[in-house]
Amino acid sequence: MRRPSLEAQPFAATYTRLDEMVGHLSGPVMMSCTAEALEDYVTTEGRELLRRMMQDQLDSRAATEVRLPRVTGSDQVVRCWAEPGHRRLMVSALGRVETTRIAYRALKAGNLHPADAVLSLPAQAYTRPLQRHAVHEAASGSLRQAALNLERTTGQRIGTRQLMEICEGAAADIPDFYQAQLDAPGAGQGPDVGDLLVLTCDATGVNMIEKDLREPVRAAAAARSGPQPPSAQLSSRTRTGKRRMATVTAVYDAVPAGRRAARHRRPAPQPRARPPGHRPRGPRLPGALHHPDGHRHVRPGHRPRPRTPAPLGRPGRRSEPPTRLPAKRSRHTRVKIDIVVDFIHVLEYLWKAAEDLHPAGPARAACVDALARTVLQGHSARVVADLRAQARTRRHDGPAQLPGLDRAIAYIEAKEPFLAYRIALTMGWPIASGVIEGCCRYLIKDRLDITGARWSLTGAEAVLLLRAVIDNGDFDAYWHFHAQRAHQRDHTSHYQHEYATAA
Repeated sequence: MRRPSLEAQPFAATYTRLDEMVGHLSGPVMMSCTAEALEDYVTTEGRELLRRMMQDQLDSRAATEVRLPRVTGSDQVVRCWAEPGHRRLMVSALGRVETTRIAYRALKAGNLHPADAVLSLPAQAYTRPLQRHAVHEAASGSLRQAALNLERTTGQRIGTRQLMEICEGAAADIPDFYQAQLDAPGAGQGPDVGDLLVLTCDATGVNMIEKDLREPVRAAAAARSGPQPPSAQLSSRTRTGKRRMATVTAVYDAVPAGRRAARHRRPAPQPRARPPGHRPRGPRLPGALHHPDGHRHVRPGHRPRPRTPAPLGRPGRRSEPPTRLPAKRSRHTRVKIDIVVDFIHVLEYLWKAAEDLHPAGPARAACVDALARTVLQGHSARVVADLRAQARTRRHDGPAQLPGLDRAIAYIEAKEPFLAYRIALTMGWPIASGVIEGCCRYLIKDRLDITGARWSLTGAEAVLLLRAVIDNGDFDAYWHFHAQRAHQRDHTSHYQHEYATAA
């Protein structure tokens, strides 16, 4: 079939470029080239061909745009002056293109471009497919590496600051997205009636720039900002004074797995088969830096199926203890919540107490085993009394510094209402926070704690939320939701009459 003359068709540049590529591929140079050279040529020139195709389509739209008699904005100003030829640059995954449209103007009022609403152009110059690619790269590795990967795969150079701005904009609607899911009819249906609804939380530090530290931490850092005396001692990584706590919450369903306290902490002469444990199903991983309460996405009262909520907390000293947070939520949702403190965390305090009591390794391990078994059997008060008696004996013999022992006594006594491990094991509830430890390591440490990284509050919050959405498997649904919200903000809200997104 004969093509019409190139001057008469709207995609003339596309056809011209396609003919040039076909002619070059049919020439003697490409006929004798290697497969690598062939693929490189088709990839590079094919991207340019697609960019020209996109540009020709935008030019065709501009040529056929219909002039409206008037456009009324949300400010109630009628714009009757139509001025064609207004250009806007778009940076796409294929390259830079321009769109030309009619601007509707009025005195002392901003221009309106209905063609932009039809295209649903984002507020930034970067198109949404390129932004989506950038979000995946920035959420998985450093910003510099993300920029290099984008340049290698798309040919587009994006600075690290622009990448962070893209991430902050992309994460703006994540809280509303999960709230809409919870408010939807039938949300939460699916698990069996007898399943556990487990809520587990933890917090870990993120290196922050000075202006985004909390006020007490910033004041302490300013007090230490003077010249320091020379020292050969390495600085402590745990108390740098440059961190802000990020709270991560995991919510999942689990089938109860009953156990006995005697099966735990029992020495085995040879390896035994591991008894069946909890297998998390349908996990959700919200996280937060702005709010110490990381449970703002978690509302068990919106789950219509009658299941047993079983929060598992690992309290931290720099934020409100997670044992208080579910109790606050339960007063509003009228759901009975049983709270269990992470047994591994209790075990850490027992080891600190044993270090003060027994300098030898074998005796220390035997002491921890005995104390841990007593706690698992539901006798934490007996452990506190035993540790107090040993502390009095040591101090009666002479002045002794027992910081680990004192901290263990204070901790176990304060958390005693949440140490009912005998009941938890009998009911088949989880007692250790291995799930949330893995979540903290993956969501935060693997990305926010890479060497040399220091974060702003908004940037760290955006990357943390995006990683949670991606890991939850909700990114495709969220991106559609985000595109609709962005269209509402950037276009629909500017007009008296709505311009809906095209199907």
